Amino acid sequence: MAQRYKNPLIVAVTGGIGSGQSTVCSFLKEWRCKVINADNKAKEVIQHDRKLQNELKSAFDRSIFRKDRTLDTKRLAEFAFKDEISTQKLNQLVHPRMVESLVEEMEQARFSGKYPIIVIDAALIYEISIENMFDAVIVVDAPVRLRERRVMERDKMTRNEFRSRLDKQIPLDDKVSWADYVIKNDGTIDNLKQKTRTIFNLLMQDHKTLAKN
Repeated sequence: MAQRYKNPLIVAVTGGIGSGQSTVCSFLKEWRCKVINADNKAKEVIQHDRKLQNELKSAFDRSIFRKDRTLDTKRLAEFAFKDEISTQKLNQLVHPRMVESLVEEMEQARFSGKYPIIVIDAALIYEISIENMFDAVIVVDAPVRLRERRVMERDKMTRNEFRSRLDKQIPLDDKVSWADYVIKNDGTIDNLKQKTRTIFNLLMQDHKTLAKN
């Protein structure tokens, strides 16, 4: 009979662009955690909400959707991240619906009893002020030059595009100062996995304590 988990911990994993938070979440998923990716959730919400699609077309441009009605995320980014006002417009339209969908999936995972920890993988935890939704917040930290190199290689982003995106996020040093746990991602992938395992073990101790109460 599969083990059922009572009172799973709700944990956010965040950081800055290129810091490695999704890699950390991939390790947590290996260790029986439920991982919900906020970016994927936002795309799902846009894909299934016709009213939101029309609002985004009005706010930006009809070309952000392809002929088959799928979202062209690169095209949307060109419009949405060109200045602070455009970024705020995107956030105001998408984030409330995305958070509602996140909460719905979190609750489904909680009541399933399958997971000791439910993890939200989201870059903008502090930017949209949802940190109080979680039992703990993990911030993945990395030097900015390393982050820049990763993003330019991974996403084929230019240096200017990276800097523009960086400027629209809360400084990573601030997030580190607010975090419950910090993982420094400045070494090998094996080193990052070891650091993540240490935090996971601590969280599992917290889960056992919570389950007893």
